[in-house]
Amino acid sequence: MKKKALLALVALLSSVSAHAQMSYAEGSHLMTKYGCSSCHALDQPMKGPALVDIARRYVSDPNAIEYLSIHVHNGSVGAWGPLVMPPVDVPDDELQAMIRWIMKLPLQP
Repeated sequence: MKKKALLALVALLSSVSAHAQMSYAEGSHLMTKYGCSSCHALDQPMKGPALVDIARRYVSDPNAIEYLSIHVHNGSVGAWGPLVMPPVDVPDDELQAMIRWIMKLPLQP
């Protein structure tokens, strides 16, 4: 029993570690996979804010991952003016990895 629990913990930690070090290509892939890139670009606003602008706004917020996850899952309006973001169905682990990836994008002055 202990061996199964240990193996499950190792698998979980490996998964978390892999997401924590997501490459630019992997993050871009997830953005495309879930349709995020149809409204968000790296450094220019489209229908939604640029990813670097999201990172700038929330990088110092310790609750950013949870806050942004809620907005993605439930949709939102008003966070960036009158723009409406529809709810997006993204598995929690991939969404949190994507948000961590966004927060680590190059922050330009």
